[in-house]
Amino acid sequence: MVEAKQTKKMSPYLIVLLSLVGIIFAGTFLLSLPVSHLDGEWGKFLDSLFISTSATCVTGLSVYTNGIAGELTIFGQVIMLLMIQIGGLGFITILTFVISLFIRRLKFKDRLFLSQAINSTNIADVGKFAIRVVIIVVIAETLGFLLGLPVFLNIKQYSTGEALWKCLFTSVSAFNNAGFDVFGNMSLIKCAENPALFGLSDTLYYYLLFYIMFLIILGGLSFVAIIDIFFSHKKVRQYSAFTKIVLVTTATLIVLGTVIFLLTDATKGNMNFIHCMFQSVTCRTAGFCSVDQDTLSVAGKTFSSILMFIGGSPISTAGGIKTSTIFMIVLCFFCFLKGKKVVAFKREFSRTSILKAMSVVFLALIILLVSFSIIGSLEEGNPQASAENIFFEIFSAFGTTGLSANLTTTLTNGSRIILCLLMFFGRLGPITIFQIFEKHIDNEDEKHYKNIETNIIVG
Repeated sequence: MVEAKQTKKMSPYLIVLLSLVGIIFAGTFLLSLPVSHLDGEWGKFLDSLFISTSATCVTGLSVYTNGIAGELTIFGQVIMLLMIQIGGLGFITILTFVISLFIRRLKFKDRLFLSQAINSTNIADVGKFAIRVVIIVVIAETLGFLLGLPVFLNIKQYSTGEALWKCLFTSVSAFNNAGFDVFGNMSLIKCAENPALFGLSDTLYYYLLFYIMFLIILGGLSFVAIIDIFFSHKKVRQYSAFTKIVLVTTATLIVLGTVIFLLTDATKGNMNFIHCMFQSVTCRTAGFCSVDQDTLSVAGKTFSSILMFIGGSPISTAGGIKTSTIFMIVLCFFCFLKGKKVVAFKREFSRTSILKAMSVVFLALIILLVSFSIIGSLEEGNPQASAENIFFEIFSAFGTTGLSANLTTTLTNGSRIILCLLMFFGRLGPITIFQIFEKHIDNEDEKHYKNIETNIIVG
C-alpha cells in the first residue's frame, strides 16, 4: 500500500526532469575526465557542465574556442554523441522501449504513467509508440549516415576511419537537431579557416548542406506526424489535423524564412539562395551554420530569433514553443478578426488548446525577458555582448538551437549558468516544468453551476 501511494505521488513530469538532470551531471563528470580531453588535463567543471547540458538538451552552444574536435578526444566525442542521442530521443522513451521489449503486458496505471512521461496521446499503445519512435530514429540516422558518405570520404584530410566517424556524428547531431559538428570551430562555413570544407567542391559542399537540411527537417517533424504518414497507410486528406498543422506550418516557415533572408541579407551579398534556405531551416532548433551569424543584419538576427523561438514540432527532437503553438496563436488572431470560431481543417479547436498555446508563449517570453535582463547586467563591459547579440543568444538557448553571434565563449560563468537553465527549460518546455508543481494544469473543475459570462474593455 505504501509503495502504491508513493507511485501515485511521483509525477511523470518529475521523472522526466530528474532523468534529464541525471544524464547532464553524469555527462559533466565524464567530460571532465582527462581521457576526454586532447591535452590530457581535467576539464573545467563549468565548461563540462555547459557542454553536457547543451548536448543533452540537443542545443549546440559550445564554450570550446577550438570546437569539439579541437578539444575532445574520441572518447569525449562518443560521450557527447550518446548524450545527444539520449537527449533527442528522450531517456523515458528509451526506457519505455526497453520495458516494452521485455514486459508484454503493462498494467493500465503503468501505461498511463509512461504515456504521460513521453507525451504519447495513446495510452493503450504506448509501448508500440516507443518502439516505432526508435525504429524511425534508427532508419533516419542510418539513411543520414549513408547520404553523408560521399562528402566525408572525399575530404582529403580525413582517413577512412575519421571520415566514417565524423559522418556518423554529423548525421546523429543533425537528425536530433543538436547542431554540434566535429569539423572545427567554424561549423559548416566554407572558408580558408575551415580547411576540411574549404577543400570540397561547390557541388559536394551544397550537397552536404542539403542532406543536413533534410535530416534537420525530418528530426523537427513530430514522431506522431511521421507515424501518421508512414505507418497508418492513409491518404493525405485522411491525415489527422495535428499532422496537417505540422506539415503546413513547417513548410510555411521554411519558405517564409528563405524569402525574408533573401530580402534582408542576400541583397547585401552576405548569403546566396542556398545559404538563405539553410539559415531558415537551421534556425528551427538545429544550430549548424553556413554563414557567420555575427555578420547577419539586425533584421536577419531578429527574424532568426523568431524562428528559433518557434522551433520544431511537439514530440520531436526539436525545441522552441513548437509549430502547433504558433499555428494556434495565428489562427486565433485571424478567426478573431473575422468573428469566427477557431476552426481549421474542418476541426474546431478546444478552449484548452487555445489557452495552453497562449500560456506557453506568455511563459516563454517572461523567461526570456528575465534572462535578457540578468545577462545584460552580468555582461556590462563585454564588447561582444551587444543587446542584439544577447537577444540572439538567449533565443538560441531557449529554442535549443545552438546558433551564436560569437558570444558564448566570451560570457562570464554567471551568464553561462543562465544559458544552461534556458537550454534545460527549453528542452522540457515551460508547461512541463509547471506540471511538476501544479497537477491541475490542463484540467478544468467540473461544477454544477455556470458563472455569468461578461465582457471587459480590452486594448
